[in-house]
Amino acid sequence: MQNNNAHQWRNFSKLLKLAYRNLFRNKRRSFFAILIAASGCAALSVAIGYYSFSIYSLQELTIRNGFGGSSGSGHVQVFDNRMIEQSEQRTMEFGISNVNALMNEIKKDDDVDYVLPRIEFGGLISNGERSVPFKGFGIDAEKEMKLWSGLSAINPKLKLDQQLLPLQNGKPGIILGKTLANSLHAKVGDMMMMYSTTVDGAINATDVELLGIMSTGVSETDKYYLLTNITIAQKLINTDKISLLSIMFKNRKQFDNKIKTLQLNLAKNNATKNLKLIPWSEQAAFYISIRDIFNIIFIFMGTIILVIVLLSCWNIMNMTTMERIREIGTLKAIGLSTKNITSMFMLEAFLIGVIGVFIGMVAQLIISQIINALHIIMPPVPGMSRPYTLQVYAATWFHPLIAVGIIAAITVSSFSSLIIIKRFSIVESLDHS
Repeated sequence: MQNNNAHQWRNFSKLLKLAYRNLFRNKRRSFFAILIAASGCAALSVAIGYYSFSIYSLQELTIRNGFGGSSGSGHVQVFDNRMIEQSEQRTMEFGISNVNALMNEIKKDDDVDYVLPRIEFGGLISNGERSVPFKGFGIDAEKEMKLWSGLSAINPKLKLDQQLLPLQNGKPGIILGKTLANSLHAKVGDMMMMYSTTVDGAINATDVELLGIMSTGVSETDKYYLLTNITIAQKLINTDKISLLSIMFKNRKQFDNKIKTLQLNLAKNNATKNLKLIPWSEQAAFYISIRDIFNIIFIFMGTIILVIVLLSCWNIMNMTTMERIREIGTLKAIGLSTKNITSMFMLEAFLIGVIGVFIGMVAQLIISQIINALHIIMPPVPGMSRPYTLQVYAATWFHPLIAVGIIAAITVSSFSSLIIIKRFSIVESLDHS
């Protein structure tokens, strides 16, 4: 058995050496075959690098900034169970009470980085001459700034957290969406009146200063967007409750397990067992729709590139085999089997694929660095008004799959040689011209 294995290994080594030497016998053929493999690998790798950046960016935008104007969802949000299945009959009916105690309970989890309390409310904002409806969000400005600042990992120039600086000192003021501010002809520093309904059903109002004007990145949202400190919102609607808590973990590793652990910890406490944890992905309809579109586009594009590589290399290998008919006849005449000859051709294709993938990956690294250094500004994604800087990730877990796919496609292309090798006898091969 050992002798048989040793014989097979020696046979394979000899075929591999022959295949390697054959690459340099026809340098032009090998060059073009390797060029096709390298080009296909580089094209797919750059495309996947852009896809990976786009998907990760959309995830982070959903988590840290949001697309619907309610700020980022965080990694997970905490609601009253009733809010999932019912509609509130009065303001803050399903609000969360004992907020500080709940936040302290959540922070006991070592995986939790920080917790953001939020309150959602609606009403009218008036400049004295005109009143316009708004959808407001009471926030903890310092923690929201920490959340938004994480977007600098996607784009260092994206400093959205700076827009919240006016709220940081706790002044009784507001920040308005750009379109809403324009509709009121409002300027920073103007005094305004904010109206809303209290938890008792009464109308309440408070004077506020316009501290800032911002763009959420979503044109429709800018028409009704209003931000203020959570204490001002609670005072306006006369409550100490909040609408929800957003939780940020230290990272997203083993994400599902972290949520399960946190849910179990809250369920142990009678005061918190009726709370529901909802991960960011279950609230990200916009992200899911864009992700599905991207998946279809890149799968279609990747398939086309692989087919082109396969057909191009098949054509080269087929022509090469036809040019080497007499060589094949000679190899048969000296006792080399059809199986060994076919194996040698397949090893040639395999080596072409390996060399092509190596060159393609190096080219992809260079191209990615060039693209990232150019800071190319891309148009906004559908539904948004803020452009973004194009980046390509130089390394993702998709790249090994691309390498295997390219090598497999080129190796498979050599199967056409088997048909030609079997078709000609030794005499026909030696007489072939």
